[in-house]
Amino acid sequence: MIARNLDEAYLAFDPLKPLSGEQLQSYYVSRDPNPIDRIRAILLGSPDTPDKILFTGHRGCGKSTELNRLLTDPDIQRTFLVVPFSLADMLDPLDLGYVDLLIAVEAGLYRVARENDVEVSEDLARLLADFWMPQSEPVGFLKKGKDSPLELLDRWFEALVGPYGKLRLEAASREHLRRALASTVSLLITHIALLAATVRSKTGRSVLVAIDDLDKPDIATAQELFYRHATALTQPPCKILYTIPIALLYTAEFRPVSRNFSGWFVLPNIKVYHRDGSPHEAGRAVMREMVQRRMDLRLITPEALDFLIGMSGGVMREMTTLMQLACNEARVVGKHQIDLPIAQKAVAFIRNEYLRSLRVEHYQQLRLVARDKQVREIHRIQRRPEEEESELALLELLHNLSVLEYCNEDSWWDVHPIVATLL
Repeated sequence: MIARNLDEAYLAFDPLKPLSGEQLQSYYVSRDPNPIDRIRAILLGSPDTPDKILFTGHRGCGKSTELNRLLTDPDIQRTFLVVPFSLADMLDPLDLGYVDLLIAVEAGLYRVARENDVEVSEDLARLLADFWMPQSEPVGFLKKGKDSPLELLDRWFEALVGPYGKLRLEAASREHLRRALASTVSLLITHIALLAATVRSKTGRSVLVAIDDLDKPDIATAQELFYRHATALTQPPCKILYTIPIALLYTAEFRPVSRNFSGWFVLPNIKVYHRDGSPHEAGRAVMREMVQRRMDLRLITPEALDFLIGMSGGVMREMTTLMQLACNEARVVGKHQIDLPIAQKAVAFIRNEYLRSLRVEHYQQLRLVARDKQVREIHRIQRRPEEEESELALLELLHNLSVLEYCNEDSWWDVHPIVATLL
């Protein structure tokens, strides 16, 4: 439904809610190029091979929405038992280990299989229950009772990764599980293999796990996961789609690590400027359509809309955030339409957020990117010790959207338009 007033528009531009369901049908705007088409071809072209695919892009560029579109594709649904989960719903992005991810994959696969009435044999259920409830120290805190192995597992996995799950909310439980399972990771992978084989034999479908929001942890955590433990994350014998922070692509270690995965794909930002700074009309038309699908354009003046599109940098979440801020600011001052001064206030709010997060060493890197439209330094494999601080600064700028990549056949980089007003 298209918003007819600012109250409805405020709700239509929720920056924290990826498009799904009816909103995906109503609000989605296609972009070109779109790597989801290539990922879909890999998945459907060889459904039984255990591909591990990396999917990245700047935070807020629309990865979650694109994943939702992919995973609800009728051909994907027919071919795979889809196991989607958001990191924020099952795990703690601020305290994340590779063992946590493997536990979540096992728990998620088991729960989706049960929800889809996949028959899990008594022998397999007993094997899994015995692992989580050994005779000595209870690894998974699971206690024996009168319940069957399946009922025990239903209760345990709900307690582990449910809405109030131990893995997400209890630091002590996470540490206990990590210590207890560090030497038995191979058994977790075996469980995933047995569950995937059960799904295949009972339904004729392969398993596709999609883990969203893995771009939320800090860079050090992402490096720990995908550099030091890439082997473990690529072992489960099913297809897994991992989202990763775009900053990882710019480190010297990424190229050798990427060879452990079947492919990696970048969802590009929408170009709202050409490399020379002139307006990119095709990209602006995409952003304008995104707004038009959500609200009556009479609620915003053309000047204000063009200004916000330019200041968004072509990042979808930045645009929805700016629109929501502008809607609220207009309501506060009693206006029924967003005009240019209101739009400028919304931009000022975001500018102050960036101002508080930038350090002195960031500004030097930002000026270099603004001048050269490149991020060359970060590609150096041989670097002097004094260069490490500047490299970290650039990784942080990529991670927090201060530096944006615009990629096609000729990729280039630029400073976020709002951040550029601080230089």
